[in-house]
Amino acid sequence: MAKINDEPIINSLEKKPDTDFISTGIPELDVIMQGFARGCITEIWGSEGVGKSYLAAKMMAAMSKGQKVLYIDAEFALNKERVKELGADPKNIAYVADARLEKVCELVIKECGNWDVIIIDSLAFLTPLTVDTNEIGENNIGLFSRLIKHWVTKLRPRLAQSKTALVVINQYRKPVGMFAKEEPPGGTSWAHACDVRVKLTSNSADKITKQNIVIGKKINANILKNKLGKPFQQTTYKLLF
Repeated sequence: MAKINDEPIINSLEKKPDTDFISTGIPELDVIMQGFARGCITEIWGSEGVGKSYLAAKMMAAMSKGQKVLYIDAEFALNKERVKELGADPKNIAYVADARLEKVCELVIKECGNWDVIIIDSLAFLTPLTVDTNEIGENNIGLFSRLIKHWVTKLRPRLAQSKTALVVINQYRKPVGMFAKEEPPGGTSWAHACDVRVKLTSNSADKITKQNIVIGKKINANILKNKLGKPFQQTTYKLLF
């Protein structure tokens, strides 16, 4: 685990190390976001079926060739053979299947600095322990967001002093109310904690066909937030099945 300094240290900005980026494995994404920044949080989110988990598998396959990857499967849906087909090097990938929010959050804090990349797929599927033990229907309003806030408060300084890039897959949630803003789960604290937020979209017109058979689709990536570069950059890449 990365350790936090006991006392604040004042340095010249000139001496601050340059940000190190790890390629996403998608050239189009690397152009607009330079890759995944070490010591930072990158969130990738979008609606159902847009290819978030498939993109995570492709990125993991690319990153495993030169980096050590820890993949946390909160959806219990990772297909090992599919990842290997995409060119992953299994010996550089560690795998955890767990959806208990508190356990996963503490694991990520503990493992900061031990891996080049940690991927969580997905944040929305992490479940607080009390929700798992309560009866269905019991009120747990705001519990998820409160726990996420506590987590990122502990995580941020440790992650920043490590060489680990944290990549979090998240899901789209339909806003309630006419003027509500569409946002993935996690709450305001999570949105502020993320260094880069990438929204993926696609529609039926983006399908790629060959002889009337769908072989992939075009994915539109929009950077909604970027502390490390220019925000609101957009690109389109092909996701072949």
